[in-house]
Amino acid sequence: LKSERAAKRVLKGVTSYLKEHLKLPVNEEKSGVTVIKDVTFLGFQLLVGKIRVSDKARTKFKSKIRELTRRNNPLSMHQLIQDMNSYMRGWIAYFRIQEFKYLLRDFDAWIRSRLRSVQLKKWKNPRTFQHHAIKAGLPPHQAHRIWMRMNKWQSTMRKEVRFVMNLDWFRKLGLISLHDYTKATLKT
Repeated sequence: LKSERAAKRVLKGVTSYLKEHLKLPVNEEKSGVTVIKDVTFLGFQLLVGKIRVSDKARTKFKSKIRELTRRNNPLSMHQLIQDMNSYMRGWIAYFRIQEFKYLLRDFDAWIRSRLRSVQLKKWKNPRTFQHHAIKAGLPPHQAHRIWMRMNKWQSTMRKEVRFVMNLDWFRKLGLISLHDYTKATLKT
C-alpha cells in the first residue's frame, strides 16, 4: 500500500470482517501495520521478497548447537553427531523453505568448527593429532612439526586441523549437512 493511513484502513476492514462475518477472534496486540521486513511469523521473515529464518530462530538454533557441542561433553564423537543430526533434521525439516542459501552453508561451516574444537579437546595431546594427520595423508616429517594448543578455539582455524578433519571426515562420521536439505537440492 502507498501510505500508512491506507494500510491502517485495510487492517481495520480485515479485522472487522474476521470478527463480524467469520466470528474469528483477532488479537489486537499482535495485529498492526508495519514494514514487512520487521514482521516475524512462525520463525520466518520476509526480506527482499525472499523467506528467511528469523533472527530469533537462528539464535535459538545456535544456542542449542552450542549446548550440544560443549567441549567438556562426555559423549563420543559418533554419539554427539547422532544427537546433533537428530536435532538438525527436525530443524531443517521446518526451515527448509527459507531461501537464503548462504545461511545454511555458514551454519554448516560453523558446526564443523565447533566439532573440530570438541575433537581436539578429546584428543588432548598434540601427538595424537600428529598421528591422525599422518593417517589423513600428511607426510610424517611435516606432521611431527605440528604443535598446537588442543583446548583453544583458534586451533580449529589452522589449515592442518581443517586438512585432518575435512568434509569427508565428517561425512564418514555421519554428520548431515543442512545445505543438503535445501529446497533446491531436494528438487534434483
